[in-house]
Amino acid sequence: MLEVSNIKKRYRRKNVLEHISFHVGCGESVTIVGRNGCGKTTLMQILAGATPPNEGELRYFGKDPLSKKKYFHKLCGYVPQELPLMEELSVKDNLRLWGVGKKKEDKELIHEFQLEELMQVTAAKLSGGMKRRLSIACALAEWPPILLLDEPSTALDLYSKESIRSWIKKYCEMGGIVVMATHDEKEILSSDRCLLMKEGRLRELSKEEMDIEDIKRIL
Repeated sequence: MLEVSNIKKRYRRKNVLEHISFHVGCGESVTIVGRNGCGKTTLMQILAGATPPNEGELRYFGKDPLSKKKYFHKLCGYVPQELPLMEELSVKDNLRLWGVGKKKEDKELIHEFQLEELMQVTAAKLSGGMKRRLSIACALAEWPPILLLDEPSTALDLYSKESIRSWIKKYCEMGGIVVMATHDEKEILSSDRCLLMKEGRLRELSKEEMDIEDIKRIL
């Protein structure tokens, strides 16, 4: 269970996030939607431990990652908008950098993301879709139960988008938790729940409101 309670974030005098609270259970995928600059990325960074909140609490399976940072690394994988790859390194070395090695589970991960034939290729030479696959594989190095994705399908072709959506579904079927900031209609509609962020506040949309045209009108 991922639990977020009354998270607030300020930058100088500007309140970016106000009283953000929600929870996500095992096997659930949740999308966060909103206009550019509304605070989605800031929230994802807080959830991943990349930036601290000014107020509020996080609980990852009852653990407090804000007081013990090791829980972020142990329980959470994060793929930011700006992919965290070392462009000059090979696919293999990027994976090693994040802890993906020779374990059976690691080999399965490499196979799942179709990276076997690319292990000696430098990250700089990969397509956008393959870079995104590699970044997700790196985030899953420790097989964390929570996966945070910030705009995972940005600038990807249709095949890559569908492949990543298919994998997210499989991850949830294995009991994983996915929280994803996105503008992609299919990602929104395929998620279990959708949270709308507007002016630093978050509210859950009903199933009836999870229509892309309705979301546009609300925004």
